[in-house]
Amino acid sequence: MTATDKNPVCVENSHGRELHRAGWIIIDPFTIIENGYIETSNGFIKGVHRGTPAEKHIDHGPGVIMPPLVNAHLHLELSALKNSLPFGKGFRAWVKKLLEKREALGLEKLVKEAGKAALDLMESGNLYVGDISTLGITGSIIEESGLNGICFHEYLGSDISDIQPFFTGKNDSVSFSIAGHAPHSTSAQLLRMLKKRSGFAGLPFSIHVAESDDESLFIHDKRGDWADFLTSRGIDWSSWQIGSKTPVSYINDMGLLDSLTIAVHLLNANDRDLEILARSKAKVCVCPRSNLNLHGKLPDIEKMIQKGIKPALGTDSLASCKSLNIFDEMAFISNQYQGLDPATIFAMGTINGAAALGIEQYTGTLSKGKRAKFLYLPVRAKNQNRLFQGIISNER
Repeated sequence: MTATDKNPVCVENSHGRELHRAGWIIIDPFTIIENGYIETSNGFIKGVHRGTPAEKHIDHGPGVIMPPLVNAHLHLELSALKNSLPFGKGFRAWVKKLLEKREALGLEKLVKEAGKAALDLMESGNLYVGDISTLGITGSIIEESGLNGICFHEYLGSDISDIQPFFTGKNDSVSFSIAGHAPHSTSAQLLRMLKKRSGFAGLPFSIHVAESDDESLFIHDKRGDWADFLTSRGIDWSSWQIGSKTPVSYINDMGLLDSLTIAVHLLNANDRDLEILARSKAKVCVCPRSNLNLHGKLPDIEKMIQKGIKPALGTDSLASCKSLNIFDEMAFISNQYQGLDPATIFAMGTINGAAALGIEQYTGTLSKGKRAKFLYLPVRAKNQNRLFQGIISNER
């Protein structure tokens, strides 16, 4: 494949020894080489060197070789709902319409569109994912597409009898873990059980938290539109230990927050919530484009970073976002968060995502020992700052 104005070249070495040269090489957001090459052998990076190699090599051009992107939170199974749901009518109304349309589309259509979206991710350089599925239909799609990462089977409600022992173990291709949907839709008993199962396997546990005003009101006051919605769906929340808490403090009281937990969204997180997350060493994943579409506001990424949190990036789904491409998410963040420097945004889409999914030993940087899987972008830059600006702004 050749680089275009939209897609990078995705490069992978699986056997033998190869040398790959480019005008720039980003080892990590803070270690950049101008005019260098990567030495690879049998699927792994053996070293990164300055200059042009004297021996035979692959010269990619004056652009940049960089780590692949990591989409740490997405819902491939909702890809068939692209451009079909209205925004601006409230979160509960959006969820209700999503459930109705997902059921009406049927499994065949959902699988077909999820497969297309997975291939789009591969072609756009988003090679690692943290995919959330309530229907359990995307694991094989991800494996067949060539994507790597974690597939999370998501649970809602209160039934603890349906948890399936489907772990495959942690590896450098596709691992399978579990997720609790959210503290406003999943009982404390079920959430604790899910967290315990994933922890035994040493795998990450994902949960949506502090995503909406409906959720915050429900957990703090035990009332509101969301309470009515759960009741209408047949979910009995009467025994849930909610009240006078924020969503973050609630899941912290349950013992869900540790270094293997990914807290997703955090749109309604206050200072104390962020301090709790930082102390717990939980990972954080933000989805700003989806948040703006669904809720009309953005997470406080600058404050997260001030508290010592290193947020990863996700896109949520095509039901709430125009694309699943982290290049697009980084460009959006660059426009919306003027105080963030380009290198920090780049880290969110690469190394922070790898750390969130627990796959940083395989990807996230181009350091020695990582998988020999990387991107080439035809970005021309005179200095490192312009280089990052060109990458995150999609300037080709």
